[in-house]
Order: sequence, then structure tokens, then C-alpha cells
Amino acid sequence: MNDSESDAALMLRVQQQDTHAFERLMQRHSQPLHSFAYRHCQNADDAREIVQDAFLRVWSRSGTWKANKVKFTTWIYQITRNLCIDRFRKQSAQFDDEVELESLHDPSQEVDKETILAVRQAVQKLPERQRTALILCQLQGWSQSEVASLLQISVEATESLLARARRTLRTRLSVAETTN
Repeated sequence: MNDSESDAALMLRVQQQDTHAFERLMQRHSQPLHSFAYRHCQNADDAREIVQDAFLRVWSRSGTWKANKVKFTTWIYQITRNLCIDRFRKQSAQFDDEVELESLHDPSQEVDKETILAVRQAVQKLPERQRTALILCQLQGWSQSEVASLLQISVEATESLLARARRTLRTRLSVAETTN
């Protein structure tokens, strides 16, 4: 098997029920998808289940993916995002695990557990689309155009979501600092 084989080529093989191609996609994308799902739901078990469900959908719905219409990564992240939203709505989950803070603050500053908790809570309270844009751009390293494609909005709208998310976080965190 060729490790440099594109996602599109692998998906074309998955559409032919090629389990080796499917396994390769899982190996390639499971960890980044888990990170994405975890940052949404803040629960490792839920994130693992969401990723499993996402790949089950990739396998069972592989025929619906169109190579010339959407990148595989955009498609599977959309599936994962929808599963995260569904899980959040069903469980009204509390976010209680660690969020990566390096991209949200100056890394030269020490961060205590109270700050981590405040950031977790502030990120949790962001509207879903702002949270998704922030997680993908700031923590997953996606470009704004990739996020725009996933959310099916313009790059300008993505920039606006990110600006609102950052502004909201700054406001919530500064209020939290003044009340302590």
C-alpha cells in the first residue's frame, strides 16, 4: 500500500468496499479527528465514540462522497462536527477535561488551574459555530478558507466568527479575572 496515496484515491477504493483503504484513512485521520471531537465535547470517551461513529458513516455512506465536489477532510470533519453537535444536544455535556491553551494566550505567561478552568468554561459557552471555527483555526491549524468550506460560509464570515469568538473570550476572561 502506498502511504502517499491521496485521501481521494483511498476514498474511491473505499467506495469499492476496500477495507485496506478504509483502514489507511482511519490511521491517517483518527487522531486529528479525535482531537477535534475532544475539543468540542471535552470528554475522551465521547470523542472516541464520535470518531468511531464518523468512520462508520464514512464506510456506510461512502457512495455519497463526491471526489470532485468536496475534499475528504472537509466531508469527514463535517460528519464529525454534526456528531459532536448531536452529542452536545442530547447530553448537554459539561466540559471537564483540559483544553489546549497555548494558542489562546501568551505562552510565556504561567497558567494556573483556575485560568485553565476559566478558559474551558468560556470556550464551552461560545456559540457552536464560533467554537468550531476557533478550535479548527487556533488549535487544529486549519486555514480560514478550509473552515469556511466546512461551515459552508464565506472566508469573511469565518473571519467574523473568529473575531467574535476571540472578543467574547477576552471579555469573559477579563470579567472572570476582575471577579476573583
